[in-house]
Amino acid sequence: MTDTYTVIAEHPRPGNNRPSLWEIDGLYGARWFAKQHAGPKLHHREVDAYRKWTVCLGADRAPELIAADTQTRSVLVTAVPGRSLDTLRLPAEQERKAYEQAGELLARHHAAATDEPATDAAEETWDATAAKLLDGAASYVPEHDIAMVRALAMEAPPRLPQVAAHGDYMPKNWMWDETEQRLRIIDFERAELQPAARRDFSRLRYRVLLQRPDLIAALHHGYGRQLTDDELAACRAYGALDALDSLSWGIQHRDIGLVDEAHTMLENLRRENGTRMWGGWGA
Repeated sequence: MTDTYTVIAEHPRPGNNRPSLWEIDGLYGARWFAKQHAGPKLHHREVDAYRKWTVCLGADRAPELIAADTQTRSVLVTAVPGRSLDTLRLPAEQERKAYEQAGELLARHHAAATDEPATDAAEETWDATAAKLLDGAASYVPEHDIAMVRALAMEAPPRLPQVAAHGDYMPKNWMWDETEQRLRIIDFERAELQPAARRDFSRLRYRVLLQRPDLIAALHHGYGRQLTDDELAACRAYGALDALDSLSWGIQHRDIGLVDEAHTMLENLRRENGTRMWGGWGA
C-alpha cells in the first residue's frame, strides 16, 4: 500500500495462537492496523466478514479492509475512533447507551447472512467435545464445578437458526467514542455462521452481564428482543463448555485475563444454576 510508514505501536497477544497486531501511521495522516493471523481459518473468517458482513453494520461502524494477503495470512484495516469499552469507566447513562448500541449492531451483524445457506450442524460431536474438555480440566477445576458443567452439558443444545455471528462480541472489541457517543466494532477473526447463543450471547451473559440487569436490558432493547427459552438453555450449555475451554487455553498459554474470564463464567453459572439444579447448593 505504501513504502513509507511508521510503526506506532505493537500490540502483542498472549500465547502462540494469537495474531500479531501493529498500529501503523501511513501517508497523509492515514492510520491503520496490520494483523497477521495465527492460522488460515482465522484469516479467512476475518477477510470474509469484511467482504460480506461488516457493511451491514452501517457507515463508519467498523474498520474497512484495505488489503489482505493469503500467503502471509495478513490484513491491513483502517483504524476507527474511540477506546475499547472494557478500558473505560463511563457514567451509568452513557454505559447503558453504549450497550444499547452494541445490541443494535449485533442485530445488524446477525442479520447479514440471512440469504446464506446454513452450514452442516455438528451435534454428533457434542458428547465427544464435552468429554474431552471435562477430562482435560479435571486436574485444575474443583470437583463441584466439573459436576455442574457435566450436568449442564449432558445434552446437546437445542437446534437454533444460524446467524452471522461475531464470535468474540465482548466490550474489548467495542470501541466507544465519548465525543461522538458512538460505538464501533472491531476484530472479526472469529466471525462465522453459528447460532447466536453459541458465543455471542453466552459469553456476554456469563462473562459480563449476569450481575448487571441494567446492561442486559439496554443490550436487548438495542437488539430488539429478549432471548427465547431455547436460546437461554443453549447459552448455559455452550457457556459451560466455553468456560472449561477458555480456562484450559488460558492456563496452557499463560493468558491470565482469559483465566479470570473463565473463572467468572464458572462463578456465574454456579450462581445461576445452583438453586435450580441442587436445591440451594452454590446459590
